[in-house]
Amino acid sequence: MGSLSSRVLRQPRPALAQQAQGARAGGSARRPDTGDDAAGHGFCYCPGSHKRKRSSGSFCYCHPDSETDEDEEEGDEQQRLLNTPRRKKLKSTSKYIYQTLFLNGENSDIKICALGEEWSLHKIYLCQSGYFSSMFSGSWKESSMNIIELEIPDQNIDVEALQVAFGSLYRDDVLIKPSRVVAILAAACLLQLDGLIQQCGETMKETVNVKTVCGYYTSAGTYGLDSVKKKCLEWLLNNLMTHQNVELFKELSINVMKQLIGSSNLFVMQVEMDIYTALKKWMFLQLVPSWNGSLKQLLTETDVWFSKQRKDFEGMAFLETEQGKPFVSVFRHLRLQYIISDLASARIIEQDAIVPSEWLSSVYKQQWFAMLRAEQDSEVGPQEINKEELEGNSMRCGRKLAKDGEYCWRWTGFNFGFDLLVTYTNRYIIFKRNTLNQPCSGSVSLQPRRSIAFRLRLASFDSSGKLICSRTTGYQILTLEKDQVCSIIFWYVIIIFVFRILF
Repeated sequence: MGSLSSRVLRQPRPALAQQAQGARAGGSARRPDTGDDAAGHGFCYCPGSHKRKRSSGSFCYCHPDSETDEDEEEGDEQQRLLNTPRRKKLKSTSKYIYQTLFLNGENSDIKICALGEEWSLHKIYLCQSGYFSSMFSGSWKESSMNIIELEIPDQNIDVEALQVAFGSLYRDDVLIKPSRVVAILAAACLLQLDGLIQQCGETMKETVNVKTVCGYYTSAGTYGLDSVKKKCLEWLLNNLMTHQNVELFKELSINVMKQLIGSSNLFVMQVEMDIYTALKKWMFLQLVPSWNGSLKQLLTETDVWFSKQRKDFEGMAFLETEQGKPFVSVFRHLRLQYIISDLASARIIEQDAIVPSEWLSSVYKQQWFAMLRAEQDSEVGPQEINKEELEGNSMRCGRKLAKDGEYCWRWTGFNFGFDLLVTYTNRYIIFKRNTLNQPCSGSVSLQPRRSIAFRLRLASFDSSGKLICSRTTGYQILTLEKDQVCSIIFWYVIIIFVFRILF
């Protein structure tokens, strides 16, 4: 029994021989009181027992009550060892099934042929697939066939994807690489493998980044993964303006860009004019996808290219040309009223001649009447929350904070005499209506009270553009008197914040 054997079984054989000799000599066994050899060596002389040697102490095997503390501890230790399970990794049933039945094809009762490859499989496992379950249970001719030629109509599916899909029927878990997830998803959808489809969706949502987002978005739409599509759109809304990328601009389709520019949740860095500039660069890359250069070079190359186009279409805006018409629906979502309110921006958009002059004329007229109402009709601004109006017409602006500290912004332009200063300090966002205290290049309204409707969003992202944390004030109305200050506290360091303001 090794180290777990009892003390009786592991005593030395010479002691046993000595006991036997004493017994044959006919000597009666008795327990000496003191000073004898037995006491010194710890033997037991209880009537009817053999003499047993102990390592120490005075334990009597015939009388358990004489056990010492040390022996109690040793007994407890032995008991613990006897009751403590020992872990040993055995080959699991799942791995055995995968190796023996799937990889080795033992006892196969059906062969599946596709894309020039052949798999020796088992109907009982294939029936986990909705595709094969219907095939085998119905009156289809394949239900009695031993060899089935599988047609693959989807170009996303390859042999490796089918290998993973078939293998998933024989094992508990599947390792899906992001680089292979679209092909595996396509195979899973063809074979109607709901569990594998769900796992592909989770993998996609966890690995959305600048290189995968467009491919994932398209695949999610093709294969009906609405949650993945939503996740991709959310990533694009957060990163389109905050982390601009040449390859991303090339991949973004017109329909996707239209959704992004029209969304009230688009994170805008700086002001609306920057959205226009981003769209101009994106349109150039859509028309000249072979261009290879850095993001820093992109705007210069874009302006040069459109300048050449103006010479060919003199007197006509680019969006009115055959090349430009497909992009009209995207540019329609620009909030031009916040571009023409700044003189430098108005000059650029007029000079570019991308946007039709009729669009700009109507906006100039609209803003002129808004200014007259604000100055001559005592209009003090929004009095109640109109979510639809806020989401569709508010000014979009925002800034990026690389680290905690003190920052102050004033988005210049003519905003109906409302000079709004925004300060970030000690994790407070402070709004101030500047009237007289600080110099302002534009007109400042002297009306005693002015109101704005706004929503403030703050967010932090990791290096891949994934949203770490986000917080928002929701839609609110703020009424400020001359030079009045209002503050909002946020108890963590902010990386990006975005305003939606309606004056």
